[in-house]
Amino acid sequence: MLQNVPLPRTLADLSVFKAADLKAAGGGTSWRFDSLVGILAELSEETPCGAVSFLSEIILEAQAENEPVAWVAGTRSVFFPPDLCMRGVDLSSVAVVRAGGETASLTAAEWLVRSGAMGLVVVDVEEPWNAADASLGRIQKLAERSLCGVVFLTRKRRGDPSLGSRISLRACITRSGSGPFLIHVHTARDKRSHPGTHQTRHYHGPAGMH
Repeated sequence: MLQNVPLPRTLADLSVFKAADLKAAGGGTSWRFDSLVGILAELSEETPCGAVSFLSEIILEAQAENEPVAWVAGTRSVFFPPDLCMRGVDLSSVAVVRAGGETASLTAAEWLVRSGAMGLVVVDVEEPWNAADASLGRIQKLAERSLCGVVFLTRKRRGDPSLGSRISLRACITRSGSGPFLIHVHTARDKRSHPGTHQTRHYHGPAGMH
């Protein structure tokens, strides 16, 4: 029972928020974990150049809020575990699902989000997909209901189309330098804010993190 909490006596006493204000994400914050909750996002890179490093930051934010994370590997290989450990990721709370191809990966993602147990689901995509809008739509509705963020990691050029219209947020990553390298995160689509934002990160990780 709540104590010493004043209750509203009339409708005029209730706090009112605009839906747009609740969903809007300011520039530079769209790729924080709390801004990804309830939506489908896509992070693209033409060649391995830092996406796993960038995703590890989002995984760390989810784990800081005690949210379980799942990684659906629709690829021939999975991330190199020691690299994520070096960045502070607790792998004991990351569920890794090996899935072969588009259909199995989307099915695994849908089951994970439907369970309501996950806070963040990463779907690693290796080959070009022609994901059906109906499949992405089901996952998006489940993500919104379960308050789960879903991020698709794809291998694409910056000008290539996204997975589909259900993707609310999409960014493309490029890299410059070697050794200590600089990655550039270009947000091409953001339905809640203005696209075209740009972030940079300096990473000093090993080659496996590219």
